[in-house]
Amino acid sequence: MKFKKVFAGLLTVTILSTSAVTAFANIEGLTRMNDVAPIKDMIPISSERNEGEQAYFGSFAGKVKEIANFEAVEGSKILLLEDQEGNIANIIISKDTYILNNAEIAVGSEITGYYDANAPMIMIYPAQYNAEVVVVRNDEQNVKVDRFNKDLVSSDNWLKLNVSDATEILLQDDTAFEGQLTNRKLVVVYGVTTKSIPAQTTPSKIVVLFEKADTVIGDVSTMDIVVNNKKIEASAAYMNEKGAVMVPLRAIAETLGFDVIWNNAEQSVMLGKGISLKIGEDNYIYMKTAPIQLGNAPEIKEGKTYVPLNFFREVTGMNNAYVFESQIVIDNEEAIK
Repeated sequence: MKFKKVFAGLLTVTILSTSAVTAFANIEGLTRMNDVAPIKDMIPISSERNEGEQAYFGSFAGKVKEIANFEAVEGSKILLLEDQEGNIANIIISKDTYILNNAEIAVGSEITGYYDANAPMIMIYPAQYNAEVVVVRNDEQNVKVDRFNKDLVSSDNWLKLNVSDATEILLQDDTAFEGQLTNRKLVVVYGVTTKSIPAQTTPSKIVVLFEKADTVIGDVSTMDIVVNNKKIEASAAYMNEKGAVMVPLRAIAETLGFDVIWNNAEQSVMLGKGISLKIGEDNYIYMKTAPIQLGNAPEIKEGKTYVPLNFFREVTGMNNAYVFESQIVIDNEEAIK
């Protein structure tokens, strides 16, 4: 995304000398819940909020004291922040950093920088963080940045999302997002919450951060399909009109050990004893749970059934089902971030 408006209007810049160079961390992605019950026992927007220690993102909040170019990475800036206790830290903002609402940042701005809490860090003082998200303080809203699971609960178990038809859902480039929110990194803008654990809220806005597989796709029809570390013989993948990667179901599912049964009369497929789907319907059934919507229905192409790639993550439960390094990778190895 373009580095919009961040430093517009700055008349002077205090040059911040840096003695260490750090490698930039790579910037690595809906179930709508209609008829949500009214939220009771609201917590006002000004209430104190304590986050758990298991959040996907770490953060540092403070007032911007100095801004300079960050020579180690072209087009980047380094911001010196000081928090209320007098602690200081450097926040690196690159062209890929998402800045909520494209807010302007200048000396004196109060901001929070969010960074991957699991990324390696160099041991220098002051601490230096590569920001994936920056939020400028706004007392009229709350913001939560985290990865949310299949139940739309944050990694630290602090916040559960009840998405309504009024919730604005966008990608970080401000285009509409119509896919699954589950197991993605989200910037959530909300007001009041319940007093439950986890707290529940109906967000006013959700921004879906780019994952590695979202940003560099390429021509998927030429890519090898690699299942459990082995290239398989399968029909070529393709990208549908919504931009979703569609992959051949039978070849992948059978490699994973599923029995695949086609019902011609119903135009449906059964995987094993508990997973079913129907051509043209965005309702994927897993055991006796509620249907799972992936934003893309199964399709028939040249006589073969295709499903969106995230079917193998969201429905069959594989750790990985991504386009990664010019391959389509599906396996249960350590999750790709």
